[in-house]
Amino acid sequence: MAAIAAVELYARSGAISRLDLIPVSQMASRAVELLGDRDFVIDALLRSMLLICVSFVASAATGVLVAYLMSRSWWVHRAFKPYVNVFYALPIFALYPVMVVMFGTGVVPIILLAILFSVVIVISNSLVGFEATPTIAKKLAKSLEMSQSQQFQKILLPSALPDILAGLKLGLAYTIIAVLATEFILATTGLGQVVNRAYNNFNTVDMYAGILFVSAFALLANLALSAALSSFDWRRR
Repeated sequence: MAAIAAVELYARSGAISRLDLIPVSQMASRAVELLGDRDFVIDALLRSMLLICVSFVASAATGVLVAYLMSRSWWVHRAFKPYVNVFYALPIFALYPVMVVMFGTGVVPIILLAILFSVVIVISNSLVGFEATPTIAKKLAKSLEMSQSQQFQKILLPSALPDILAGLKLGLAYTIIAVLATEFILATTGLGQVVNRAYNNFNTVDMYAGILFVSAFALLANLALSAALSSFDWRRR
């Protein structure tokens, strides 16, 4: 709150041009106005939120599955580990032209880029959790003649869950960044493109209103995910 008040006072003091910074109250007022614009809500806000949700769910499911397979099979681990390491250094957005050639300019390239950008962190954290499962627990599962499904549900998943949850939280942040950044640079619609268009047209009010939407959505999404996942974290219980 102190930071918001400081920005408000600084913008109203006249020490900086309104082309560079506007008061927070004006940002909020314009954001409320945009919520009454049906085209903005459907074509920009809801579209970006849907892309983020789809990309996050896909990256979360894929990341946990790949990490589990890597922890269970030495061959799978050896096959995927180099690619996981490479993706940390790979400029994912450089793949967009390839995605456009293969899938067109719709939502598919954006979703694929967001998945590729976020799935690596989910795989890495989940793999740490699965590999940290105590050996004695695995031996106990074998002695009880548990099936693979029972071992996963009763031994591996509960043990790895704290690390998986950490990976999912980071994965959500990566997904939001990837979707909005791709829209900002390359898309023709979406919340990121709204900010980009306002920036190019020197429409400071709309630009900051869009940034306010991005910040609010990222904060609320992170809080909601943390609240939803905290009930599964046995360390907190």
